[in-house]
Amino acid sequence: MGPPEMVVGHQAGGGVRSPGGRAVPRIGAPRLLSVSAAARLLGVSSSSLRAWAAAGRVPCVRTPGGHRRFELDELVRWLADRGGAPPAPQTRMQELVPTRIEAMPETAGVLAAAGDDVLSAFEEELARTRAGATRPSATRQARVLGALESLADALGAGDLSGCYRDAEWEGFRHGASGQAGDAPVTEALALRRAVDRVLGPRLSERPGEQRAVERSLDRMAVRVAAGYADGVRCRLRSSLE
Repeated sequence: MGPPEMVVGHQAGGGVRSPGGRAVPRIGAPRLLSVSAAARLLGVSSSSLRAWAAAGRVPCVRTPGGHRRFELDELVRWLADRGGAPPAPQTRMQELVPTRIEAMPETAGVLAAAGDDVLSAFEEELARTRAGATRPSATRQARVLGALESLADALGAGDLSGCYRDAEWEGFRHGASGQAGDAPVTEALALRRAVDRVLGPRLSERPGEQRAVERSLDRMAVRVAAGYADGVRCRLRSSLE
């Protein structure tokens, strides 16, 4: 389910006006992005973003001069509501790391069936590496299970581009929202070790496929770090505009 359609605008006295005309008070100073900065954050063209804003597909505000601005926190939440992906296919340069592999349906099935075991191992690995580890949270566990499902689907289809993109956007959300970068990277590495612990014995007769799973998880961790760096850069650029 997508985000609610809305376009909001500044009032003369501050705050914003909802689509129905009701004044909505604002708490704290928002970080406003220009159209170009918001388009870079979403990975789309400025013209596409203007069209989405005009159609009410993306939340935006209006300055007293009538210019569109996009609140960084709202865009990050908007991305999270959509699963972290932009609303239209994002054109990318040719991948430096191949994303097509030979399909491994049996290994994908083993990984999908091992979800609970991997989750338990993940929490143990995370507790070993994160100082002051907290109790397992439903949000974190749902995120881990989602990553496992994405990887299993990718291995079964022989196309890793989707799970790599998901990993990159997970890091991007942390960077764009100003969260610490060690959290998503530490979790990605803990997941890598957990999968190795659980699937290693189960894939002992398929060493080639086991190595392919390990490489995929390594690259997912790299994508998380790269996405985080991109999110930080977008946030810093927006603060200078």
